[in-house]
Amino acid sequence: MERRGRSRTEASAPPVRPVKGQLLELRVRRGHRPPAERIVRTPRCYLLTRGDGRVVLGATQEEQGFDTAITADGVYRLLEAAWEVIPDVGELELVRARAGLRPGTPDNAPAVGAGELTGLVWATGHHRNGVMLAPTTARAVADLIGTGTLAPSFAAFDPRRFGEVRV
Repeated sequence: MERRGRSRTEASAPPVRPVKGQLLELRVRRGHRPPAERIVRTPRCYLLTRGDGRVVLGATQEEQGFDTAITADGVYRLLEAAWEVIPDVGELELVRARAGLRPGTPDNAPAVGAGELTGLVWATGHHRNGVMLAPTTARAVADLIGTGTLAPSFAAFDPRRFGEVRV
């Protein structure tokens, strides 16, 4: 619903900041075995072996604004963290490094729910868990659009919990 005295494009938004994450793409070298057959998660990294021999090693978590530069420190920290649990990671070929930005809220929990403007639905701020929470969020947003109500399990993620942030 539009509030009186505001333009049609002015609304409050959940406060979302960019959180930088660097990751490495590695490859199993010919004649070598993959370092792991399952996803390996530690407090400092995750390692995922794909069926084609690629290995994803991620990811840093850095408060660097919109900076997406790959840093030697980021690469080092990822390789060190992986090596601590799987020393064979040092035998993998380094294919590339990349960095992306994740949307994070002040409490690092998603902001999912109706916005101020009619038809506006927020689904943002999923931080490190965007891919994992995408199916559940999509169902909740579809239900909200279709029925006008959000599942009670999403009450804690109401975008209005942060107060007003003008955009």
